Amino acid sequence: MEFITLKNEHIELTLCSQGASIYRLIYNKEDMVLSPINENDFFKEGIYYGKTVGRICGRILKDKQVVLHGGHNGLSWQEFNYIKEDNKVIFTYLSKGDESSNEGNLLVKITYTLIDNSLKIETEITPDCPLMIYLTNHTFFCLGESSLNNLSLEMDSDIYTIYDEKLLPLKKEKVLDKYDFKKLTNVMKYGDLDNYFILNSSSVLLRSNKYQLKLTTDYKGIHLYSDYFLDGVKTRLSNIDHHRALAIEPQDDKLERLILSPHKTIKRVTLYTFNKL
Repeated sequence: MEFITLKNEHIELTLCSQGASIYRLIYNKEDMVLSPINENDFFKEGIYYGKTVGRICGRILKDKQVVLHGGHNGLSWQEFNYIKEDNKVIFTYLSKGDESSNEGNLLVKITYTLIDNSLKIETEITPDCPLMIYLTNHTFFCLGESSLNNLSLEMDSDIYTIYDEKLLPLKKEKVLDKYDFKKLTNVMKYGDLDNYFILNSSSVLLRSNKYQLKLTTDYKGIHLYSDYFLDGVKTRLSNIDHHRALAIEPQDDKLERLILSPHKTIKRVTLYTFNKL
């Protein structure tokens, strides 16, 4: 695996060829995302910091087994080819199957581009047979903070997904007294988050004491995960190993079980814009 750096006057971005991943993102000389101090921790299975996740992100029941994020052979652990240009890196990989989806071939192309104070991620996937595919990026955003207690979230969503005892998506429910983030609200107000939210608008705001991230996406929704699993990994801004940052994972609704058409390329774009308050 290799680390690749993109840099402009606003952002310094370190990518990794394993999993077409974000390893580190620095804005205004401060860390905006969670990254391990020890690079070896970044490659441990089960640690999804900044990884491209799939073929099917989240949990799915396959051959009577629950598979998380594509399993042992998921995209997060694969070595992508890449080309570096002036302000972008283009990763490509031909997936021949994993534990979540083992039929056919899937061409995956992930492009990271720096544009002023923004990072654009373009995801393009092309199957050679009908496939159910759901990719995401699993970056944890901390915005210069060491704890989720210092982060607030705003998004327009009326529907979220609940899960069964195996954490498999079960059904959708309306956002009522719980998970109402239509106004800027502390991330931990409703306890731990590990839910998918359908977005009414294309943008989400995350704010710390010093910075704001505006995420704009053409995915149907986002999965939010509040970093509650104790992974034992030391990261740059925190002395603890949980509740340090928020994973914001743009993705489509898995309960719809959409099947992609053969040889047709599907493209999704997410823009991350950072500002100092």
